[in-house]
Amino acid sequence: MSKQIDSITIKASDYRYPSRAELKEVYKTSPDFSNFGFKSKNPIISLLTNERSIPEIHKADNLQYWDAILLNRNGSLMHTYHNAIIHFNRGVPDELESFTNKQHYINRVQFDYYAEYFYHHFSTVSDTIGQLLNVYFDIGQKVDKLHFNADFCEKLSDQNVISAIKTYFNETFLAKNYRNSFTHRTPINYPDTRSSISLEDGRYTYGSANHNFIKPSEIKDNLDLTILALSKFLKTLKSILKT
Repeated sequence: MSKQIDSITIKASDYRYPSRAELKEVYKTSPDFSNFGFKSKNPIISLLTNERSIPEIHKADNLQYWDAILLNRNGSLMHTYHNAIIHFNRGVPDELESFTNKQHYINRVQFDYYAEYFYHHFSTVSDTIGQLLNVYFDIGQKVDKLHFNADFCEKLSDQNVISAIKTYFNETFLAKNYRNSFTHRTPINYPDTRSSISLEDGRYTYGSANHNFIKPSEIKDNLDLTILALSKFLKTLKSILKT
């Protein structure tokens, strides 16, 4: 990406919202997403009639809560996915040398924005599933201490759920790395222009920048793989968990 750009002026009027036709097209290839459908039925009546114990009512309340949060976060995830894909489909070249008009730059800016927030919402959806499983299986992990990772599986006894989680983690390993890099380290979508330095036998060696980055087409492919893996994971869990 060595092409030099003096300046580009992008006005608000240059941006276009996704059209109905574009949304319909991307909806066709989007997997189904849903929450689990947990309900806390008549908690007050249950308390007054002793129909259920307080721990049972409390558990149902919390399952319903996390299920509602999951539904909302699924919606945020799909919104960022659809917008990222639409702007990519409008034209986002992998190499700067291939950018030939202002629209290419607008598409790239929009794609980068929605792709980065896709990985943020992907992480929140995953963690919400962990919170729900924590309640469902009575693990008892505090909300602010729960980490939905490989160690979480050791707290479970249901082998089908453990298998589903491990498969999901394997299939979204790269997405998790992308998210962590966006959030905690360097952005993955722009060249790394940092120099390097090493010290050996009292002498410093200077290394120039490697300019490595993940191309838009690679990120787009990972968005597709991640959304499919998450959809499959939710469907598998829904077939196992009793509501």
